[in-house]
Amino acid sequence: MNRQAWREAIHALPVFDTHTHLNMPDVPIAAQDFWDIAHYFWFQQELWSVGYPLDAAALPEETRVARFVQAFNRTRNTHWHRIVRHICQDLYGVALVDTQGNADRKRVRAVDDAIQARSGEDSWPQAVIDQLAIRRIVVNNLRDVPFPGLPNVGIAIPTWEDRATWAQRILMAADPRPVGEAACAAARDKVAALDEMGIRGMRVAAEPFEVYGPRAVEARKSLPADSIKSSHAEAFLSHALFDALAEHQMFAQLFLGIERDVSRRTSMAVNDPRRITNLYPLFERYECDFELVIGAPQNNMDAAQAARIYPNVHVGGLWWYNFRASTYNRTMQIRAEAVPAGKSAIVASDARCIEWCYGKILLVKWLLADFLNQQVEWGWLTRQEALWLAREWLHDAAARRYMSRSTERG
Repeated sequence: MNRQAWREAIHALPVFDTHTHLNMPDVPIAAQDFWDIAHYFWFQQELWSVGYPLDAAALPEETRVARFVQAFNRTRNTHWHRIVRHICQDLYGVALVDTQGNADRKRVRAVDDAIQARSGEDSWPQAVIDQLAIRRIVVNNLRDVPFPGLPNVGIAIPTWEDRATWAQRILMAADPRPVGEAACAAARDKVAALDEMGIRGMRVAAEPFEVYGPRAVEARKSLPADSIKSSHAEAFLSHALFDALAEHQMFAQLFLGIERDVSRRTSMAVNDPRRITNLYPLFERYECDFELVIGAPQNNMDAAQAARIYPNVHVGGLWWYNFRASTYNRTMQIRAEAVPAGKSAIVASDARCIEWCYGKILLVKWLLADFLNQQVEWGWLTRQEALWLAREWLHDAAARRYMSRSTERG
């Protein structure tokens, strides 16, 4: 089978996108104009790096188009540049660049016209996901499900919306212990309600544990009689959720590796070598499953090692600055070598419109096809084994974890 035929075989496999920001209040699922695509955060950062104005959205349209064209043509070597071109060509049939690889104002306006013409079509979101066989798309807010025009596609792995309120009550209490007991009861009620709705997991704040050593993690399961720091309260509430999730055989989704206080301009990936091992006491204490979604490239090996050691640890999609071709290739190699396929999901698009779900998943499928083709050529996998592995990573592992009462272990 040649490379193109193999890519087409992988292209046709179903996909379970485990993390997005789709369908937020007042944000349509489909792009409404060109800027919904061009100003997607991950690509916009690249444009900023070559001089695109930080306040571009406030500029007059003609000025903004001119500045975009200038910046876009300077990023033609990057993967996100190429994906933007494919979104425009594949979905809207409009080439954003000429035969020399240059964008211009006329092409930008043509793409914008095509996007606006499609934006109001009820069938458009379904047409987009059908091109890549995207079956399920996850959000972290119950309010954002269901998706208009996409029946049985949206699914929630929610956060605990009252968590901040309980943390503040604990911090303000003269004796935090009775408030903590009430918070634990509220956590149990929340998890029980989600279980009754058929939801199989929750996103739980992991930041309180990322910088603690194992002893500190253990110490923060209880509250003292006097005042405490906010990090202690946050860790205590996460412990309460882990207890409740274990009781209901639900999983905890942990987003790791992105620190919020590095810069006033943006959060950043920080490659802490002890980040994952500091969590080992959690994996050993609780019977709930843990899914690790990594944003720092150098923590991928550590996460894979934890999934190999602990039956209740699974690895999820690549997040933030980890979503790059180089890190995907390296992470797929690590996981193929050592992590049972049913414990690994690889798609977390982080998209804010359906067109970016398409673009980012298209890149994952290309990378996956080429990686597995090489594994077959080198004799590590048969063609049949490679297809099985691809389906597990793209869809089946996540579908079992997110939609079944219990998760396969081992």
